[in-house]
Amino acid sequence: MAAALLHLVAHAAFKSLGFLAAGSVLAATGLRDLDRLGGLARRMPVTTTLFGVAALGASGLPLGAGFVSEWLLVQSLIHTAREHSAVLALTTPLAVGAVALTAGLGVAAMVKAFGIGFLARPRSGPAAHAREAPRTMLAGMAIAAAACLTVAVAPAVLSPALRSAVAALPAARTVPFTELGAAVRLPGLQGSIAPGAIAACVVVATLIAALLTRWRRSGRPAPAAAPLWACGADDLTERMQYTATSFAEPLQRVFDDVLRPDTDIEVTHPVESRYLADRIVYRTRIADAIEERCYPPVIRLVTAAAALVRRAHTGSVHLYLAYGALGVLIVLVAAR
Repeated sequence: MAAALLHLVAHAAFKSLGFLAAGSVLAATGLRDLDRLGGLARRMPVTTTLFGVAALGASGLPLGAGFVSEWLLVQSLIHTAREHSAVLALTTPLAVGAVALTAGLGVAAMVKAFGIGFLARPRSGPAAHAREAPRTMLAGMAIAAAACLTVAVAPAVLSPALRSAVAALPAARTVPFTELGAAVRLPGLQGSIAPGAIAACVVVATLIAALLTRWRRSGRPAPAAAPLWACGADDLTERMQYTATSFAEPLQRVFDDVLRPDTDIEVTHPVESRYLADRIVYRTRIADAIEERCYPPVIRLVTAAAALVRRAHTGSVHLYLAYGALGVLIVLVAAR
C-alpha cells in the first residue's frame, strides 16, 4: 500500500507538470495536433526542459518521479507472490506484467510526445512562430517540477505523510518505508534503493562524458557543414519528418485487435500511369471505447433524472415553501 501511495503522489506530480506544459504549448501555438508541432525546443526552451522532467517521470526512468515508486511497487508484488495463497500466486505475476507493460508503453508515449512535439523542425507556421510561455505559467510549472525532483531524489521526505495515510487504513500493519541512510526500502524486503546516489552517479557520468567529448573535439578542426542527402529529391521538407502517427504505428499494429483503428487511404493517380501517385491521403482514427460506450448511458440517466426534477419547478412560491418544510421534517426525523 505504501508503494502504491508513493506511486500515486508521483503521478500527481508529473501529470500536473505535463498538463501545465501542454497548456503552455497550446497557449503559444493554438495547436492541439501533435503532428503539427515540432521545433519548440528552440522557441520555448524553458517549457521544453520542464516537460522533459515530466516525461522522465512518466517514463519511470532513473531521475524521474515514477522510478522509485515503480521499483518499490514491483518489489512488493514480487515478494507478495511468496505468500501461501493460490489467488495471489496467480494474480501477482499478472500484476507484475501489467506494471512492466505500462512502463514500456509509457516510455514509448513520452518519447513520442517529447521527440515529435519539441524536437526536429516545425511542422506548421504556428509552431515556427511560437514564443516562450509567460513567467506566471513558468512559475507554476517550476513548482510542479520541484515536486517531481523531490519525489525522484528524496522520496523519504514523504515518509511522515505516507505513514499517517497507511496508519489510517484498516488492517495496516507496516510503516510506509524504512530509511537506511540514503537508501530506501519497504519493510520485509531484502533489497533497497538509493535514489540520491543514483541521481549523483547519473549527473557525474553525464559531466564526465561531456568533458571527454569536449576534450576530444578541442584538438580537431570544426566539422564542415554540408547539405543532407535527400535520397535524390530536390530538398527535405518538414512533411518528410516522423510524425506522431507514424511513430506509434508499430505499437498500434500490435494492439490492432484491441484498438480496432479505422484507417482510410486515398491515392490519386496521374492520367499517364496508375503506377505513379500524385497524392496520397492517409487518415486513421481510434475510437475511445470509454467515451463512446460508457459515458452515453450515464449521460442519458442523468438527463432523465434532471427531467424528473424539472417537473417540480412549477414557479409556485407556496409549493417551494412546502418543499422546504418537508425537507426540515425529514431532517428532524432522521436526526432522532
